[in-house]
Amino acid sequence: MKQIGLLNIETKIRIRDAIKADKRDLYLVVSVKLLKTEEKLITGCWVTPLAMLIVEQEMKYAFSIDGQDMPMEEILELAPSLKMVIDNADCKDKINIE
Repeated sequence: MKQIGLLNIETKIRIRDAIKADKRDLYLVVSVKLLKTEEKLITGCWVTPLAMLIVEQEMKYAFSIDGQDMPMEEILELAPSLKMVIDNADCKDKINIE
Protein backbone atom coordinates (compact mmCIF):
# COMPACT_ATOMS: atom_id res chain seq x y z
CA MET A 1 0.00 0.00 0.00
CA LYS A 2 1.31 3.46 -0.92
CA GLN A 3 1.91 5.74 2.04
CA ILE A 4 0.88 9.37 1.92
CA GLY A 5 3.41 11.86 3.30
CA LEU A 6 2.59 14.87 5.41
CA LEU A 7 0.42 17.50 3.80
CA ASN A 8 1.47 21.15 3.71
CA ILE A 9 -0.81 24.17 3.60
CA GLU A 10 0.37 27.07 1.47
CA THR A 11 -1.46 30.38 1.90
CA LYS A 12 -1.54 33.20 -0.65
CA ILE A 13 -3.39 36.51 -0.52
CA ARG A 14 -4.84 37.52 -3.89
CA ILE A 15 -6.71 40.53 -5.23
CA ARG A 16 -9.41 40.07 -7.83
CA ASP A 17 -9.79 42.38 -10.83
CA ALA A 18 -11.82 45.51 -10.23
CA ILE A 19 -15.57 45.45 -10.47
CA LYS A 20 -16.77 48.75 -11.91
CA ALA A 21 -19.77 50.32 -10.18
CA ASP A 22 -20.54 53.78 -11.54
CA LYS A 23 -17.49 55.87 -10.50
CA ARG A 24 -16.20 53.26 -8.06
CA ASP A 25 -13.74 50.41 -8.38
CA LEU A 26 -14.41 47.47 -6.06
CA TYR A 27 -11.63 45.01 -5.24
CA LEU A 28 -12.12 41.72 -3.43
CA VAL A 29 -9.20 40.50 -1.32
CA VAL A 30 -9.18 36.72 -0.80
CA SER A 31 -7.05 34.15 0.96
CA VAL A 32 -6.22 31.08 -1.15
CA LYS A 33 -5.07 28.00 0.76
CA LEU A 34 -3.52 25.10 -1.13
CA LEU A 35 -3.20 21.67 0.42
CA LYS A 36 -0.05 20.07 -1.04
CA THR A 37 1.73 16.76 -0.68
CA GLU A 38 5.46 16.45 -0.04
CA GLU A 39 5.81 16.04 -3.82
CA LYS A 40 4.19 19.51 -4.27
CA LEU A 41 1.02 18.01 -5.78
CA ILE A 42 -2.15 19.95 -4.95
CA THR A 43 -4.70 17.73 -3.25
CA GLY A 44 -7.18 20.41 -2.28
CA CYS A 45 -7.77 24.13 -1.97
CA TRP A 46 -10.18 26.66 -0.54
CA VAL A 47 -10.77 30.36 -1.04
CA THR A 48 -11.89 32.67 1.75
CA PRO A 49 -13.00 36.28 1.11
CA LEU A 50 -11.24 38.64 3.53
CA ALA A 51 -12.04 42.22 2.60
CA MET A 52 -13.51 44.58 0.03
CA LEU A 53 -11.73 47.76 -1.04
CA ILE A 54 -13.72 50.59 -2.59
CA VAL A 55 -11.87 53.28 -4.56
CA GLU A 56 -13.79 56.42 -5.49
CA GLN A 57 -12.63 59.70 -7.02
CA GLU A 58 -12.17 61.46 -3.70
CA MET A 59 -11.86 58.65 -1.17
CA LYS A 60 -10.87 55.07 -0.57
CA TYR A 61 -12.09 52.77 2.15
CA ALA A 62 -12.21 49.11 3.02
CA PHE A 63 -14.26 46.79 5.14
CA SER A 64 -13.80 43.24 6.20
CA ILE A 65 -16.23 40.68 4.82
CA ASP A 66 -17.77 40.30 8.28
CA GLY A 67 -18.89 43.96 7.99
CA GLN A 68 -16.33 45.54 10.31
CA ASP A 69 -14.46 48.70 9.31
CA MET A 70 -10.94 47.99 8.15
CA PRO A 71 -8.29 50.73 8.20
CA MET A 72 -6.40 51.14 4.92
CA GLU A 73 -3.14 50.37 6.75
CA GLU A 74 -4.54 47.00 7.79
CA ILE A 75 -5.68 46.01 4.30
CA LEU A 76 -2.36 47.14 2.80
CA GLU A 77 -0.50 45.08 5.40
CA LEU A 78 -2.68 42.11 4.49
CA ALA A 79 -2.19 42.59 0.74
CA PRO A 80 0.79 44.89 -0.04
CA SER A 81 0.33 44.47 -3.81
CA LEU A 82 -2.95 46.35 -3.45
CA LYS A 83 -1.05 49.67 -3.32
CA MET A 84 -0.06 49.28 -6.97
CA VAL A 85 -3.61 48.30 -7.90
CA ILE A 86 -5.01 51.42 -6.22
CA ASP A 87 -2.39 53.68 -7.81
CA ASN A 88 -3.46 52.34 -11.23
CA ALA A 89 -7.21 52.44 -10.54
CA ASP A 90 -9.23 53.68 -13.47
CA CYS A 91 -10.95 56.54 -11.63
CA LYS A 92 -11.00 60.04 -13.05
CA ASP A 93 -8.59 61.35 -10.41
CA LYS A 94 -5.77 59.23 -9.09
CA ILE A 95 -5.80 58.48 -5.39
CA ASN A 96 -2.33 58.16 -3.91
CA ILE A 97 -1.65 56.17 -0.78
CA GLU A 98 1.04 57.67 1.41
